[in-house]
Amino acid sequence: MLNKKNTGCSLLIPIVVWVLSLMPAVGALAYSDQTTTERILNENKSFIDFMDVSITNFGEERKDLFKEVYRNHFNAEVAFLQSDYKGAFKRLYESQGRHVGLFAEMVRDSYLEGSKDILDSIAPEIIRSKNSRAKLYLTLGYRDRAVGFNHYTIGTASNPKLHSYKIYKYIESVKMARRAKRYAFLALYESRTGEMKRKIFNHLFEMERESGSPFYNRFLAKNGDLFLNELNREYYDYTPEGTAAEKPAEGTPETKSDREYGSFEKKTERRVRFRAEKTVAHLLLTEEFEKAEDTIREYVEDFNYKMIKATIEMLAAESGEPGGGIEYKKFLLHHTDNYVRFSRESALSSFSGTVKVEDSVEKEKPAGEKKPGNETAEHAKEEPAEAKK
Repeated sequence: MLNKKNTGCSLLIPIVVWVLSLMPAVGALAYSDQTTTERILNENKSFIDFMDVSITNFGEERKDLFKEVYRNHFNAEVAFLQSDYKGAFKRLYESQGRHVGLFAEMVRDSYLEGSKDILDSIAPEIIRSKNSRAKLYLTLGYRDRAVGFNHYTIGTASNPKLHSYKIYKYIESVKMARRAKRYAFLALYESRTGEMKRKIFNHLFEMERESGSPFYNRFLAKNGDLFLNELNREYYDYTPEGTAAEKPAEGTPETKSDREYGSFEKKTERRVRFRAEKTVAHLLLTEEFEKAEDTIREYVEDFNYKMIKATIEMLAAESGEPGGGIEYKKFLLHHTDNYVRFSRESALSSFSGTVKVEDSVEKEKPAGEKKPGNETAEHAKEEPAEAKK
């Protein structure tokens, strides 16, 4: 009986050792199939596109590191097209490994610290304003910044080998930091006086006029009696040329007006806009800004972005000496980044055309190794010597 048991154990041990020796190979194959590699490739591409905005806006000094991240990703795409899925996965994993360190630095320095600096700098004037809504936005900003820091802590403390998970947590941290800064800028707007808010809206309409929008143009640069006279004018007292228009009799076809100012649909659109402008002007005059926003949003695209931009630019213009108080102009870069927009040419597009396939890159030859061209030249020099002999 003892001999049979010993024989069974001796046969079982080699089998277990053989199975364990195969496990790494099986694990490698599981990550080198086409479907899995393609999924990770698309995932990594989204990571790089997300980081492109951050590097372009805040990370000019980290551009070379970002290029290395993209270089590994680019060669992974080439390997995938060559059906080398194992090689593609290897390069993707290396790309994400570099990306984790770069992402951690960007989140910590540009987003968590940046959002805290903005919230801390505007907190005194928000509190002094005694505006309840501005204080609420400031509270929400600090809350989101704290949540973003939690995401950053979780990503940093997670398993070092889980690159994708770390990057996901850093992305969530960036999103929360951006929202914290948006709340901070909304708090800035809400803390302003009624007179300042009117200036902000006028600056917003000036920006719209520069872009070609006709909305509210007739009220711009008008104050006092001129503003009130414009407010009391009727549609038929106003034409694009500034001359009086003849009001047609009821039931009479408006053929003359149609010939002068366009089709019936365009004329109806102008009438609706004329009434909307009058409504907005009256609401701004009475400082009913929230009601005015409902009408303005129908004519101003991307209203939130433009309103905050107008607020920052007006505060920067009215801040007085550039050396004192808050430097509002610096907020414009953060505001652009908050809406995932580039402040300059994309960092990725600036170097993506210079990245080469690994196989096409010439490798440096060891010292002392002869180049093919030199061998021919040396042989030609030696021939006359042999001929002399």
